[in-house]
Amino acid sequence: MSRLREESRKLRSEYDELQLRYDDEVYNGGSWKKDKERLETKIQDLTKAYDASVAAQAEQQSQIVSLHSQVRELRSVLNDAETDRTLLQKARRALQAELEAIKLDHADTNRMSSDTELQRLRLEKQDLERSLEEQGDRVTMAFERMKKAEGYANECQIELDV
Repeated sequence: MSRLREESRKLRSEYDELQLRYDDEVYNGGSWKKDKERLETKIQDLTKAYDASVAAQAEQQSQIVSLHSQVRELRSVLNDAETDRTLLQKARRALQAELEAIKLDHADTNRMSSDTELQRLRLEKQDLERSLEEQGDRVTMAFERMKKAEGYANECQIELDV
C-alpha cells in the first residue's frame, strides 16, 4: 500500500509538473502572439515613416532644382541690370561733358549778339539738364533693381545652403 501511495504521489507530482508546463506553454504562446503583433505594428510604423521621409526628400530635391533655376534667372537679370547701368552711366557722362562744353563755349553771354541766340542756348541747356536728370533717374532705378536682384539672389543662395 505504501508503494501505491508513493506511486500515487509521484503521479500527482508528475501531473502537477505537467500541468505547470502546460500552463507555461499556454501563457507563453499568448505572449508570443502579442509580441508578434507588436513587432508587426512596429514594422508598419517604420515603413510608413520611411515612405514619408522618401517623399519629403523628393519634394526637397524638386525645391532645390527650382531654387537653382531661380538663381540662374536672377543672375541673368542682375547681369542685364549691370549692363544697363554701365550704359546709362556712359550716356550720363557724355551728356555732362556736352553740357560743360556748351557752358564753356557760351560762358560770356554778354558777347551774344542777340537775345534770341541767348534764349536758344538757355533752352538747349535746359533740355540737356533735363536729359541728364532723366539719365540719372534711369541709373538710379537700374541700380535699385540690381540691388534687389542681388538681395534676392543672396536669399536664394542662403536657402540653397540650408
